[in-house]
Amino acid sequence: MRQIFTAVLLFAAVTTGLCPQEISGSIQEENKITAVSVTGLKRTKPHIIEKPLQKFIGRNAGTIDTNEVFAVVKSTGVLEPLSADILDNQEKSGKTLAVTVREKWAIFPVPLVSVNSNGWSAGGALADSNAFGLKDVIMAMGMFGSGDVTAGVMYANTPDGIGEFGWNVMGFFSIKENENTDQTGDKTLRRYNSMSINPAIGLSYGLSEHVTPSVNLSYRYIQLRYTENPVNAPENGAQGITLSPNIGIRHNTWDGYFLNEKSASLKYNYTLIIDGDDVHSVSLNAVFNHSIIPGFRFTAKGGMTFSTPSTLPFFVSSPAVAGVHILSGTYSANRFAGGSLGLEKYLFKLKFGTISVTAAYQAVYSHGDLLKYQFDHGAAAMVQMYFSGLALPAMGLGGAYNVDKNAWQFAFNMGMAF
Repeated sequence: MRQIFTAVLLFAAVTTGLCPQEISGSIQEENKITAVSVTGLKRTKPHIIEKPLQKFIGRNAGTIDTNEVFAVVKSTGVLEPLSADILDNQEKSGKTLAVTVREKWAIFPVPLVSVNSNGWSAGGALADSNAFGLKDVIMAMGMFGSGDVTAGVMYANTPDGIGEFGWNVMGFFSIKENENTDQTGDKTLRRYNSMSINPAIGLSYGLSEHVTPSVNLSYRYIQLRYTENPVNAPENGAQGITLSPNIGIRHNTWDGYFLNEKSASLKYNYTLIIDGDDVHSVSLNAVFNHSIIPGFRFTAKGGMTFSTPSTLPFFVSSPAVAGVHILSGTYSANRFAGGSLGLEKYLFKLKFGTISVTAAYQAVYSHGDLLKYQFDHGAAAMVQMYFSGLALPAMGLGGAYNVDKNAWQFAFNMGMAF
């Protein structure tokens, strides 16, 4: 019977002009993704999600990982994935990748709160994270606290796909009681008050799926104000024009609990200071998150910044560039190099978000005008909430201990990334 069946199959192949390779190729073509469809969109323009999903066209349906599809959806920042199915294509051969999404709440007043060991600030922003359904960001914000007042506006348009441009325009105004301290925040090294105005424009380009170069041009005007008890205060204000080319690389994966980011950015700043010495700086930042098992991941952050010396204290960096929390937020320097290694565990999921806990060990090298070569290390822990229904950064509560300086730092942020 087997011989008869084989003979019939060979006869059919010969009479129809098909060989076994052609039969196999036909089956493979039938299993290929030839179209994508998205349901659940109300405000968002279809191309915002359909363009990034085009990467799956041409793939064999059996190789499509739902978590990979979900990562693409979640990376938009304004959509939450509900399901991803493979359907027969009714109009032509092949399969359709059918994705169902839910739009995040993107238009809302955002409460902004930051409380830490060095002070507090509170305020709010009126924001739209999906303006015109194009994933554009419009924001007007204002904050006050610990002697500071800040106001700003922003419009940002990101590239919709490969070979497309994005742009942004923003402006900020602030009145600030500047205080630079040592790593613990206990010793004041510099104190002065200032008013600043900082408008900026930028252009970005979608070079590939993961690579986005950009360039920004900004102007900064700083005027000194009366200070009751100045310490090492500058003699004059400053004006500067900064040109900042940047290239960023980003790839996201989804494990069912966390959106794991793997990214790196390289930025160069050239600041032409009017009536002063020009300032050059280079900064490199990287993030590497990788799931050991779903809901439990390894986290790594690192960064460095190198700035040429300046006679003015206005162009210094904060320790945030190195991804560390063990230093006081009022500590600043011209050069930083450091990083953080840790583990993050998913705790539980609520209707509006996911709560996790992170523990990390951090180290940072710094060099500045007032404090020269410094090295600090210590541990940090934090609890964070990632909102699933809101296009809003995470809310976090954390603490860090600087072993080298025997000092604690605490922070709570809402509406801003920790």
